[in-house]
Amino acid sequence: MTTIRWVTPAHVHTYTHTMSENAFEVPLNEVDGHLPDVIAAATERRTIAYLTDQGHRVAAIVPTEEAWYWTPGWQAAEAEADADFREGRTRVFDTMDDMFAEIDVVRGEDMG
Repeated sequence: MTTIRWVTPAHVHTYTHTMSENAFEVPLNEVDGHLPDVIAAATERRTIAYLTDQGHRVAAIVPTEEAWYWTPGWQAAEAEADADFREGRTRVFDTMDDMFAEIDVVRGEDMG
């Protein structure tokens, strides 16, 4: 199953930024009568199909199992993580145990 997600101007940079060989674009004027084929192709290839109008992305057909990634909440968290990385707000751990111990501490702070 595939989810169709309409793209608002706020989402355009996100979709454009992550374009890869795992996505393809289809001009709206070529979709007429073939939307089921486009959805089937996206589903079978497990790719994102971007519908475009005069070169601008207006919709994305996203495989259902990947739709969570494109939700506004998840994209906000991705943007926050990108900003943290750019600003050097990262940590290096000597061991996985040290990393998980830090995660437990942070989770405890969030709950308290």
